[in-house]
Amino acid sequence: MTRPAAQLLIIGAGPAGCLAAATAASVGMTSLLIDPAPVPGGSLWRIGHLANWPGFPNGPSYARALGEHLAGLDGQCSYVQAQVVRVEAREDGVRAVLSDDTSVAGELLIAATGVHTAKATEVSWITCTELFPQITHASPADLGVRTVVLVGDRPLGTWLRTHPDADLKLTVCHSLGDTYKVEEVRTDPRVHLLPVQAVSVMGAGPFKVDVHRADGARETLEADSVLTNIGTVPACLPGLAVGTDGFCPPVAQHPRVITAGDLSARDGQRVATAAGRGADAALTLYHRFRRQAV
Repeated sequence: MTRPAAQLLIIGAGPAGCLAAATAASVGMTSLLIDPAPVPGGSLWRIGHLANWPGFPNGPSYARALGEHLAGLDGQCSYVQAQVVRVEAREDGVRAVLSDDTSVAGELLIAATGVHTAKATEVSWITCTELFPQITHASPADLGVRTVVLVGDRPLGTWLRTHPDADLKLTVCHSLGDTYKVEEVRTDPRVHLLPVQAVSVMGAGPFKVDVHRADGARETLEADSVLTNIGTVPACLPGLAVGTDGFCPPVAQHPRVITAGDLSARDGQRVATAAGRGADAALTLYHRFRRQAV
């Protein structure tokens, strides 16, 4: 193992990674924060309305505050824009292998790569040939009069709160398994919820959306625009232990490695939860190794 670049390597600069770096600095640990984006913040930059983190109305404002805080850590934390493709852990240290075949070494590692949006073609009950845009990447001006939204995940609620005055109608096709996720938008008059067994989308705008409803009935909808509101899948890295649900539980990792934030578990996919898990991950590694030479 080569000379460590920092005591702690942190992969992913979303809220979990940033809080891990800040917490590590508070107990005297140096960290190297690695992320493909030019600035820290991760998915915060795409969150237009932030309901569960007091003091910040939206994700970008919180991301900027995190970046300013990390910049003021007086050499305790360094930021590297790079893509990590694999992590390695041994008894004497850890390594992050980058996409250019170089690597950086450390003593401990936190993986906080989070989750990424699944594609419509990866959803078993959707048949389509196009990769429709995610609703979080759309503005009300992008939508036609008749808009169909595929899948009922929580980004829809955030998007509607971000655009409270948008005059639009959305037909949201969702599986019965997503019923609990759409409860937060059920009373929004702009939303028509449609539980389905299967959906097939044809055309290139306008679209024909063949719907096999949950009650067994069938109907065809016409849509000027189609958006996706699909859930996320964990952004696992080779070298991490993966659970049966596809996530990377902290307890399954090498002693020198811990996962944090949305990557670590299916439950609690929230900014506040991710930030707390990131801070806890840094403290866990600190207490695990502080009584021995790391």
